[in-house]
Amino acid sequence: MKRLLGLILLAGSARAQQPYDVSLIPDSLKKGAHVVVRDDEESFVLASPTRATYKSHVAYTILDEQGQDALEWGTYTNTFVKLEDADIYVYDPGGNQIQHIKQKQMVTEGYGEELIDDGAITGYRVTAPSYPITVQVDYTLNFKGSEIIVPFSLEHTQRSFQQAQYTLVTPKSMTPRYKNRHLDLQPVIADVDKDNRSYTWKSGPIKAVPEEPGAPSDYVPEVQMAPTQFEMAGFPGDMSSWQHFGQWIYDLNKASFVLPDASRQFYQQMVSGAASDLDKARIIYDYLQKNFRYVSIQLGIGGQRSFPANFTEKRKYGDCKALSTYMRACLDAVGVKSYTALINAGPYQQPIDPSFPCDEFNHVILCIPQPKDSVWLECTSKYIDFGVLGDFTENRNALLITENGGVLAHTPVSTLEENTSIYNTKVALSDDGSGKAMVTFYQRGDDKEEIIRKFYAETRDNQKKFLVDDMDFPQPDDFTITPGQKDSAALKTLMSLTFEKVPEFTAGSKMFLNPRLYHIWPYKLPPSEHRTQDYYFANPDVTVDTTCYQLPEGYVVDQLPKGDSFSNDYASYTSSYWYDAAQKCVYSRGVLTLNARRIPARDYPLVKEFFGHVVKEETEKIVINKP
Repeated sequence: MKRLLGLILLAGSARAQQPYDVSLIPDSLKKGAHVVVRDDEESFVLASPTRATYKSHVAYTILDEQGQDALEWGTYTNTFVKLEDADIYVYDPGGNQIQHIKQKQMVTEGYGEELIDDGAITGYRVTAPSYPITVQVDYTLNFKGSEIIVPFSLEHTQRSFQQAQYTLVTPKSMTPRYKNRHLDLQPVIADVDKDNRSYTWKSGPIKAVPEEPGAPSDYVPEVQMAPTQFEMAGFPGDMSSWQHFGQWIYDLNKASFVLPDASRQFYQQMVSGAASDLDKARIIYDYLQKNFRYVSIQLGIGGQRSFPANFTEKRKYGDCKALSTYMRACLDAVGVKSYTALINAGPYQQPIDPSFPCDEFNHVILCIPQPKDSVWLECTSKYIDFGVLGDFTENRNALLITENGGVLAHTPVSTLEENTSIYNTKVALSDDGSGKAMVTFYQRGDDKEEIIRKFYAETRDNQKKFLVDDMDFPQPDDFTITPGQKDSAALKTLMSLTFEKVPEFTAGSKMFLNPRLYHIWPYKLPPSEHRTQDYYFANPDVTVDTTCYQLPEGYVVDQLPKGDSFSNDYASYTSSYWYDAAQKCVYSRGVLTLNARRIPARDYPLVKEFFGHVVKEETEKIVINKP
């Protein structure tokens, strides 16, 4: 009897479900998700101002191929952050372990310029024989210093959570600061012992939300965290205010702003004929663009200390900190006041929260203060105009690093006039449908920088690819480009193209021509149903196109579109068509104006409908015929 009972118990044990059995995932968490986080347990223990430990245990089930990005894990390390005890476990759909990847099996690669050995990325990509598959990652990071406290992030775009927990432990003498962003969670606070205190945040099930293209990339529900007092490499700091944090950055870098005497004299001579401070800055900026290059280097105290100006000068390269610091030193040499500025860079990024001093910066630019409108410089680009930032850093809160500490300043927002594209095209048609086109286009702002960087400075094959894929021209049989003056306010480019076939299609002797060779707006916006986040365009801008089709001998106009005009609070579009008998040319003109960069979610359906109308209008046809 005892033997029989033992066999029954053994069989029951064999049938017991494993913790990561996929069948244990509620259907409500699978809906709209490609990844389900089964268990997320994180802790950050701040042992002292000079030592901290972060531990992460996360298990997630990848439901299908669309979630395959989660198969890849990696973490960044450097002099101040070291990886320990990294392990990856892989489980089949029943929750049975099928693989264990140890840290020594992972790949570690250097990060940054090949001449500089500092940072590294350690990671591994799991091979999925089939889906679903569950991956568990356990690792520990040891920090030298206390400037950064890892936040509690709950990214739930196409990803759901069964449970998540984050515990922060700090000495009672080091009171942390925290703030909710896009969520509402309060910590449970408890004394660990007489010297330390813990803060624990717990989250229950979180359903996945759909991906919303055009939404800010930093729209992640999280608990932001930051120290009040901190230390890095023996340098104590205070992050209770932007002024104090900026003062710490200034003190770290003030020695880097000094240029050797010979170099100071060199730049003083270079600008000796300049009429104003901004003219001096423009001359030096142009020189640095032509003679220095950008490299990605994470050297320095937590990435905060720049190369000295003389180091950058000798090597003629540097990262954003080094190049901005060098520009500041050059301007100081010629009597022009400027400040390096920390900023959170990237498309669609939102401004740093002014009410919560925290190091969320990833880039450095330069500001030249002016009585009315300060001048901002992107020192890493060889192509962007003096005084232009572009969508990478515009409309943000930058932290100016001054002698008296940090000062938040808002970077400018580009206008319609600063983002203008004007096209003039003349197409000489032949009666067999072939044609030669002469295109003149003028561009300002981000489009101008893109043309110089991706069009002028590329191989012929890449130019052709850019012409077709980015500018939306039809595939030419041949083309030539005559570049314009890069330093002009509006970049003028001349282009000659030949096509074996110009009409969209033909029927007998009739040719059906598109309004222009390319489309002013070639694609539909993403779906608008149930949208919850604002939609962002790169910039407000205006595109003006005038196209002339010169008719072949014997051809007449059979039909012209009527043209249209429509608008809303955010955009407008106008098209018109006419025939010039003296020139034997059919003209089309289109003007598309986008007045706003940000479209509130509530108004997005209106804007989507507008651009759908533009796309439809672009399908109108000019019909010519040979009677």
